[in-house]
Amino acid sequence: MVTPTCPKCRSIISSDAINVAADVALCRECNVTHKLSALAHGSGIDPNLDLGRPPKGAWLRASGLGTVIGATHRSLGGAVATLAFAAFWNGVVSIFVALALASTLAHLGMARPAWFPAPVMNGGAIGAGMTIFLWVFLTPFILIGLAMIGAFLSCLAGRTEVRIRDFHAEKFSGIGALGSRRKFRADGVKDVRIEDKRWRDSDGDRRRSTEIIIEMAEGKPVKFGSSLSEERRQFVAAALRKVLVRP
Repeated sequence: MVTPTCPKCRSIISSDAINVAADVALCRECNVTHKLSALAHGSGIDPNLDLGRPPKGAWLRASGLGTVIGATHRSLGGAVATLAFAAFWNGVVSIFVALALASTLAHLGMARPAWFPAPVMNGGAIGAGMTIFLWVFLTPFILIGLAMIGAFLSCLAGRTEVRIRDFHAEKFSGIGALGSRRKFRADGVKDVRIEDKRWRDSDGDRRRSTEIIIEMAEGKPVKFGSSLSEERRQFVAAALRKVLVRP
């Protein structure tokens, strides 16, 4: 279930402010009513958003080559937090990676750099089997470290945008020319909404996922925008709805 949330102030709308029969939900913070059916399906887009005044870091550009709607992932706070965690994580993992690499070089008969740790464990040389085990064991930790470096770079120079030209559209999310792409038919879009899901995982911890959903008449929906700030996500979703959804 999607929690009914005000698209203007993002406050959760309490059950006593909802009239299911009238399809109305009242946000007491803003004193504004919304259609409950739209909120329940996660549409969550402020209908009064001024597309002529995009927030800092977002854009809506139209030219003879088509329309580009997007926003940057840039976040100083996110970059600092991600860098600190990535430095700690990769610093610890690098010690074990250096040990595994030193052992690998020793088994290949190659000299190791002087600053590498000695390939010794429990007072003896690390065997070939243990070396292979170390690499297998360390692989997921290395991948997590690389993902955190990617997240840091995304906070500095990442972007998400949708390019629309005639009946063709393409979603891009990444850094520079590197990233994920998804092509879809611009004339096959049923709806654009923001889906805000909240749940508890198996450990009982609260989780939240907020992203833009482009609902297609045929095929899987296009999902993106979780790396955008709330303000930028609202603008991108509202602009896409105006351009892609037929009245």
